[in-house]
Amino acid sequence: MHFKIQRQLTVALENYPGRLAAVSTTIAKERINIEAISLLDSIDQGVIRLVASDPTNCKALLVKEGFYVIEADVLAIELTDNPGQLALLSHALAAAKINIEYIYGSNVQPGENMRLIIKVSDLSKACQVLADLAEN
Repeated sequence: MHFKIQRQLTVALENYPGRLAAVSTTIAKERINIEAISLLDSIDQGVIRLVASDPTNCKALLVKEGFYVIEADVLAIELTDNPGQLALLSHALAAAKINIEYIYGSNVQPGENMRLIIKVSDLSKACQVLADLAEN
């Protein structure tokens, strides 16, 4: 298991066709890569969470285009996609009294590496928990 802290951007936007296209086009024009993305919708608003290859410039571009953007540090965790990995991770964080505020991720093939993006209540404490897990 490997992990690092990354900067995540959260973009609030209207919930209608074309808004995700506008965000992704703005980012693509500047050759910034979206490394991870999650989209949550409600009746009147959508929320995009993304990790970009250049979060500082990505945020500036989106703000310039009129999008509301906030930043947060998240954990990007790379681990082997095997049954029980999320259970192990979530139990270790729970035992340390760290709340997982949200999580998203994906894999390509079972048994290969996957990447999780996790927002936690105590980032520095979570890093220590993950470092301890990686040692074992």
